[in-house]
Amino acid sequence: MSYQRIMVGTDGSETAVRAVEAATRLAGRVGGVVQIVTAFGTGVDAETAKEVLRYAREAVRAQGVETKTHMKEGPPDPVITELALLHGADLIVVGNVGMGKAKRFRLGGIAEEIAHGAPCDVLIVHTREDRPEAGAYGRLLVATDGSATATEAARKGFELAELLGAEVRLVHVGDPLLGAVVLERTAKDRPGSAPVEGKTFEGDPADRIVEASGGGDVDLVVVGNKGLAGPRRYLLGSIPAKVAHASTVDVLIAKTVGRTTDDLEPGHGGLVDVEGRRVAVYKAEDGTLTALSPKCTHMGCTVDWNDGEQTWDCPCHGSRYRKEGAVFQGPAKRDLDPESLPG
Repeated sequence: MSYQRIMVGTDGSETAVRAVEAATRLAGRVGGVVQIVTAFGTGVDAETAKEVLRYAREAVRAQGVETKTHMKEGPPDPVITELALLHGADLIVVGNVGMGKAKRFRLGGIAEEIAHGAPCDVLIVHTREDRPEAGAYGRLLVATDGSATATEAARKGFELAELLGAEVRLVHVGDPLLGAVVLERTAKDRPGSAPVEGKTFEGDPADRIVEASGGGDVDLVVVGNKGLAGPRRYLLGSIPAKVAHASTVDVLIAKTVGRTTDDLEPGHGGLVDVEGRRVAVYKAEDGTLTALSPKCTHMGCTVDWNDGEQTWDCPCHGSRYRKEGAVFQGPAKRDLDPESLPG
């Protein structure tokens, strides 16, 4: 997880301003760029959109964070998702209300559509008057049922906790005996060394996750966009959707279905899905593929491709590897492990 390209949508509303604040704080912690988007023509005219962008840009730059701005005509949700795909966003940040009429519960219509259709992870920022610092995450709740997609979401949660110096409450809803095994395995295999406590619950998964995050000691809930023992609905499973609607804290929806080697351009690398495995792959100009384990050999965090430097970089502790996997900057001392590709 790198979150180097953080895209945030704003229409100048209170909840959108908080989304910009959260994106700025997160980008400042990980050294990322905030890409601010305002859609116009549907409730917001072009001149107002320019003013909204100017205000947001100045607010972000005042915190010493690099910004880029985008203004495009059209409804906000397709504009944001389209630009996120075009500019390779790692994360979309959006307020839970304010950008469009709310359909159900606490989640606004625009936030809901973005959560369903985003090409990357989505952070839904909740408007809370009792929390003055948007994006200040000291304690994360990470939900898992042991499935491959939930495990991928948990990995992202642990890596984010490592980056932020946060603690993790790991939650399983279902059979207590099975849950104890899942929690132990997930905690043991976690990347980094973030403090973790595990808890099991019985009942409706979404209800228990929301209840477990509502005691005032959790700042962010992390769920995958699939799985968690619920049926699938569009691109967002029913359990994550219900959590996003009902949560009183921010929710990070981790996209657990990635791209393939066909999506890589020659001369570039990236993390791809290979038969259910996440693999770090570099595609040479002649189409030759170099496949590597994405796990940093220092503490197991996931490396990400640095397109400018043509390297694999670990976001947790700064280790760096050449495109063929050779380590050249510590603290890692061992090269990335090779992986196999089908065919």
